[in-house]
Amino acid sequence: RQIFGTKHQTVADVLQRMSAHFVKVGEFERGYSCVKETLILQQELLGQDDTKTADSHYCMGTILYEWNDYAEACKCFERARDVHKQKLGETHLSVANSNFYLGCISERKGDYESAVQYLQDSLSGRREHLDEMDHGIADNLARLGHVYYKQSEWDPAVTAFSDCLKIREATRGTDTASQVNVADALFDLGTALVKALDTQRSMQLFTDALKEYQRHLDNQNDVKIAKCHSCIGEIYEKTNELLKAVNALETATGIYEYHVGTDPPEKEIRASKKIDAYSGQAETLFRLATAKDRLGEEVIALKQYRRAMRLYKSLFGRDNLHVAKILNRLANMKGRAGSVDKAMVLFDESLRIRMLHLGNNHEDVAETLFGMGIVFEKRRDYGAAMKAYSDCLRIRSSKFGSDSMEVAQVVVNIGVVRGNKGDFSGALKSWNKALSIYRKHGLGDDDALVATVLGHQRLANQLKKRGRNKN
Repeated sequence: RQIFGTKHQTVADVLQRMSAHFVKVGEFERGYSCVKETLILQQELLGQDDTKTADSHYCMGTILYEWNDYAEACKCFERARDVHKQKLGETHLSVANSNFYLGCISERKGDYESAVQYLQDSLSGRREHLDEMDHGIADNLARLGHVYYKQSEWDPAVTAFSDCLKIREATRGTDTASQVNVADALFDLGTALVKALDTQRSMQLFTDALKEYQRHLDNQNDVKIAKCHSCIGEIYEKTNELLKAVNALETATGIYEYHVGTDPPEKEIRASKKIDAYSGQAETLFRLATAKDRLGEEVIALKQYRRAMRLYKSLFGRDNLHVAKILNRLANMKGRAGSVDKAMVLFDESLRIRMLHLGNNHEDVAETLFGMGIVFEKRRDYGAAMKAYSDCLRIRSSKFGSDSMEVAQVVVNIGVVRGNKGDFSGALKSWNKALSIYRKHGLGDDDALVATVLGHQRLANQLKKRGRNKN
């Protein structure tokens, strides 16, 4: 400034380098101050359509993104991308870098289709300019995996996370950040494999991730460690090791409470920036409630479900899908206890939220319809029960196939409704269909599901015979 004056390109270039350095070391306030001045100079000296001005927009965007100002960050990245594309070509690395952040912002907004497109474009550009084992490509794959996961596209998510893990492990250094990156990749792949029903591999990955975190993180109450314990607990619950599940989930709950307390006020939750910790605590409480419910500890289960629902409502509002999931579980519990009217109120609200977000043809909607069918049965409203089951059957047949176990579960209950209405021929037809599915899945007569259906058939045949004899 002393040599060239305040409005000189050299001053702008130095300010740009300073802002990039401050961003790299996490000093965003100082970085913002520098890049703001840089941008004014670049626009005045070079104009809006110069690549250096675009570089300043990109740097400004990264800071605003860190501050969660996604609307303004998006404008910066779009300006940077458009200029870089015009001046340098659409496959240039600078274009790819802006596309990466635009993909991340689209993911935050819940626009997953746009997120996938941006991230795929970014990945193509980065692969053209960077080494295949570059950390930038690993970051891209990880983010793409998360978007696929949120779209319930498990196989693409597994592929993206697997490719990310290969890079992380191949480039693992001795520094803590590098080791933690490997643990993050192990954890991410585990989450996708759980959904792909590969519980054995996912358990190994979560266990490996937990060991890495415990070895390399200074704080043993880190949220990453809590997440591992929570996911391990979920797998134990799914494999019927309920006491181990409770132990892991209570460990996770203790870590989350270390960060956010036991029952923080709603205003504190909404004002807090610890969204990951609060949502992780809510998910863990939900899993713990599920395990407790299965152990017959219904009072504790209800308490934990309600704690989880309160957190989700405070974080995301009353119409959030997590709230619908808990309402569905509470409805099941009320239905089992004989409180069918209360159960139906809960099911109705769960169905409303799920249809609001997922439409009429989602498997979660089918889950709620199935529960409603059971409650209608208990009310002896067989017409309504048949309608709920039929809608559930339509969705599950479309999503899982006509010979899936999910379809067999509904077909069995349709048979029960038909039997209760005195249509024994129709009931037997339904149960024969269910048995055919069970046989295709290798279940024998000693399996509990098969034994139940065979029992239904015997009873229906007896009642059918009595009816003929009476006539």
